[in-house]
Amino acid sequence: MSKFRVGSAVLILISAFGLTGCTGSEPSEGQMKDAMEYEMNHPPGVQNVEPITIKFFKKKACDKPTPQGYRCTFEVNVASANIGAGMYNNIPFGTFYKESGKWMMRPPF
Repeated sequence: MSKFRVGSAVLILISAFGLTGCTGSEPSEGQMKDAMEYEMNHPPGVQNVEPITIKFFKKKACDKPTPQGYRCTFEVNVASANIGAGMYNNIPFGTFYKESGKWMMRPPF
């Protein structure tokens, strides 16, 4: 009987680690683009009246994850009537994290 319990516990641990590996992967290029576009259009404490769109986005690489998330580099080109939106064209990296199953980007400024 105890061999069954030990075997079951080992199987449960292996399954748990396997599932963690699947959900703990870095964001894809599309997820990073969506997270950045959301961050640009919903800055904390500010109402954005001119929408900002991403014309070009290319993921480069992501560092190993930290408690803050993944630090990933990218190339981006944004467009907006908002003159301040152009500063996002000079950002070469960002920190991405998951919140409630959705990828988010930490404010770069």
